[in-house]
Amino acid sequence: MASRTLVKNYLAQWMQMGKTVILSSQNKEISIYKILQGENYSPEFNQLWDMISTVKAQEAYLSGTNQTIHDLLDNQWEIVACARCSLLVPTIDMGARVPVCCPCDDLPSHPNLDLVAPHAPVTLLSQLEKVCDRLDRKSEERSLEPTAQNENPQLPPEDPQALHNLKTSILKLIKINP
Repeated sequence: MASRTLVKNYLAQWMQMGKTVILSSQNKEISIYKILQGENYSPEFNQLWDMISTVKAQEAYLSGTNQTIHDLLDNQWEIVACARCSLLVPTIDMGARVPVCCPCDDLPSHPNLDLVAPHAPVTLLSQLEKVCDRLDRKSEERSLEPTAQNENPQLPPEDPQALHNLKTSILKLIKINP
C-alpha cells in the first residue's frame, strides 16, 4: 500500500515537472508553480493536497495518468522509482507487475540530467547532519588505512578533533538560527 506521504511526494515531483492535477467532474486542470517553500511544501500545494486527498480523491488524477488519488491510496498500489527517469510512479502491488505508464512518457526532453531533479522538501539540518556523518566515516576510514610513504605529501594530516569541533559548531549554528 502506498503511504499518503509517498503519494503526496509523487504528486509534488510531477507537478514540479509541469504536470497538472485534473478534476474529472469539473473538467478542470489545476497547476501550481511553487511546490516547495523552504524546507516544506508551499501552502498552495498543501491546500491542494488536502483537497484532493480527501474530498476530491475519487476524481483527481495527475495529467498523463489514469489512476485517481483515491486509487493510489488504496492498498493495491505501490509508489516506486521509474526505471527510466527515477521519479516516483505508481505500480500495482499484487500479483504480476503490470507496467504502468510513467508520467514522463509525454515529456519529450525528460529525463534531462542537466537540470535539478524534482524532489521533496529538504531539511537543512538533516542534510548537514548527513554530511557531517559522511565526514566522520571518511575520517575513520582514513585513520584505519595504512599510510604510504609520499602519499599526498603536500596535504597536512587531518586533525580529528578539529573536524569534530567544526561539525559541532555548524550544527549549533543551524539549531540556533533555523
